[in-house]
Amino acid sequence: MSPAKQAIAGVLALVFALGLAWLSQIPTSYAGPEDAMLRLSWRVQGTMIEECRTRTPEELEALAPHMRTPRVCTGRGADYELSVEVDERAVARDTLRAAGARRDRPVYVFREIDLEPGSYEVTVDFRALVPPGFAGSSQPLAYGFDGAVSLGPAQIALLTVDSSGRALVLREP
Repeated sequence: MSPAKQAIAGVLALVFALGLAWLSQIPTSYAGPEDAMLRLSWRVQGTMIEECRTRTPEELEALAPHMRTPRVCTGRGADYELSVEVDERAVARDTLRAAGARRDRPVYVFREIDLEPGSYEVTVDFRALVPPGFAGSSQPLAYGFDGAVSLGPAQIALLTVDSSGRALVLREP
């Protein structure tokens, strides 16, 4: 590369670096310094849904002898529905999926809800979307919270799963 091309590349790299540094100074949050926040943050292992069926005699004959199991089962992780209301006004509604190719990884919840300082009635419903009559899980299929949350300026209240992993709890500042 000629010295002229090297100089041009150096100037462009410097301009790009200065532009990036300038852009990094722009604030990314629209919440003011006096606003409060309700943060939802938890992880659950997720519920596995296994569907089994009995193979027909024709299916068994078509298989190699060492593969002739009478039942075949397929499994997947359940989807979860998250619903958040603040003072009876819906502020979040979403369907969450477990990670992984077979959806067998944990389900992560992370939401930040900006609020004005004050007291609120908060209702959170987080439930597995499973077939009717499903009862094959040792983990809760639903988590809920219904209670008052009081926030002052620049405070964050955290809603998370308790240490037993069976209920949602509020941790106020």
